Amino acid sequence: MSIVTENPQIQETRGKEELQNMFRAEQLPAMPHSALIVLQLDNDLSKVNINDLVRPIEADLGLTTQVLKFLNSAFFGFQNAISSIKQGIALAGIRTVKNFVLWKAVFSLIPKTADSFFDVKLLWQDSLRRALFARKLLVLLGRGDEDLTFAGALLQDMAIPLLLKKRPQPTSGLIQELKRRPNYRLSDLEQEMFGWTHADAAEIICQSWKIPKDLSSFMANHTQIEPFMDEPTRNPEQLSVSLSALLPSVVNTHWFEEEKLRHYLNVLFPTKPNILENLFEQVDKEFDQYAVVLQISRPKITLIDQFQVKKMR
Repeated sequence: MSIVTENPQIQETRGKEELQNMFRAEQLPAMPHSALIVLQLDNDLSKVNINDLVRPIEADLGLTTQVLKFLNSAFFGFQNAISSIKQGIALAGIRTVKNFVLWKAVFSLIPKTADSFFDVKLLWQDSLRRALFARKLLVLLGRGDEDLTFAGALLQDMAIPLLLKKRPQPTSGLIQELKRRPNYRLSDLEQEMFGWTHADAAEIICQSWKIPKDLSSFMANHTQIEPFMDEPTRNPEQLSVSLSALLPSVVNTHWFEEEKLRHYLNVLFPTKPNILENLFEQVDKEFDQYAVVLQISRPKITLIDQFQVKKMR
């Protein structure tokens, strides 16, 4: 496949214009009305009438069922069953419920692509792993919003299936090119070929769907790491999301970014030499708890097994 060789600045300008046209609001599937109302509410429950959050959820029977299933999942471990949305919000918190509504809304809008070179089900497996990893990493960093970090990592690659639907031939060609050049990051190859990345596309999509800025910025910047390593405590949420993007994919046996991730973790946690293996074990243990609620299938091989296989080679 030929690679574009025009002036990088011209290519980037042209590429950004192409993205803006491709993802104009009227060309994207509409965010569910109930989700839009929920997302516009303040995250601080003291500033919100709880009924303002309860009403749009209860007006959607399917969403009500999903939220209650989430609140009664093993992840929370509440002693008594949650029988009402209002009760669940009071116990779990407004941000947690808002983020769940957002996940389910986005999942419903993403094309269910599954063919010989791309399967969105496998993308969501990677995404859930990265979300769990990012949240665990944030806890180790000692500060930041866990729910926001989880959501940012979970949705960081949401633009990929939308790009595949909007421009199937170039995007499928990109994925095939990535298989031929396994030592390239997807975002680097996108920038080289198109002048933009799926992170740029995610930022435009977030604007169209009115996803809160503090969350959309995580998706827009998840391919960048060095700016956030300079001051890890300044934006630990973004750093955690960006580092999660270095995890191995379920579809690739070749993980060329392992040493890079190990380096960053060693800089952040010099006294924890086995931190990567420990994080992988924790992510594997928690995966099923969320996978059931989000209707994500289990990967054929766990992260720790994937790591051990690579280690034995």
